[in-house]
Amino acid sequence: MDIVYAVEIGAVAAVAAILGSMLGLGGGVFLVPILTLFFGIDPKLAVGASAIVVVTNSVVGSTNHLKSRFTNLRLAMLLQVSTALGAIAGALYGVAADPRVIYGVFGAVLVYAAVSMVIRRERAVSAPIAGATDALDLGAAFHDPAIGRDVGYIPIRPAAGMGVGAGAGIISGMLGVGGGVVMVPAMNLLMRVPVKAAVGTSSFMIGITSVATAFVYYSRGKIDPTLVVPAVIGVFLGGQIGSRLTRRLRAQRLALI
Repeated sequence: MDIVYAVEIGAVAAVAAILGSMLGLGGGVFLVPILTLFFGIDPKLAVGASAIVVVTNSVVGSTNHLKSRFTNLRLAMLLQVSTALGAIAGALYGVAADPRVIYGVFGAVLVYAAVSMVIRRERAVSAPIAGATDALDLGAAFHDPAIGRDVGYIPIRPAAGMGVGAGAGIISGMLGVGGGVVMVPAMNLLMRVPVKAAVGTSSFMIGITSVATAFVYYSRGKIDPTLVVPAVIGVFLGGQIGSRLTRRLRAQRLALI
């Protein structure tokens, strides 16, 4: 393995992990375009590596999110059912798809993410819906150090959230991004989950989703150890930094990032 190449991959993965942990996106949404555009790596190998990187980032980042009580475990387990099934279907299609299709879908997902983040930033301080019920016991609360107070919430529209989760899983399987790029805005805009809770819950979910994706790509020979090993090392370091920074930033700044 070329040392310079390994260091470059590790550094890029670390930066992607910092941003991914802060935003609940898993890092793959940054890593795959960089690997394909600047390193000339085959997009399917980049997606396979990204899936494993996202698993690592989720494990590292979720530890701090769980301690901060940003992660809603009951909500994560509910949404994970449809998301994991979608990831398997998406991965099976992604390993056989024309690379141009992957590029096109990736571009559409990035446009969606950018627009939704702008919308989310405008609505991040909206008041919760009055009279919301909690039949599934999904309500939770956490202390936000950035504003110095407790934040309580009750997720709404769980059925719609599961539907979006299936789509997020398909995208995760095709692109190796973990699905957070879809689920974070969806939880915040559709289910009215606060930004930091959406980030923490998504960070937990994407690890499970990406395991399904990584397994499919591994079974088809799309995992390159010379790419995966330095990326995982970089992610291990970057994921811890990103999840800690989440505690210190206001929700509106996270959305702006």
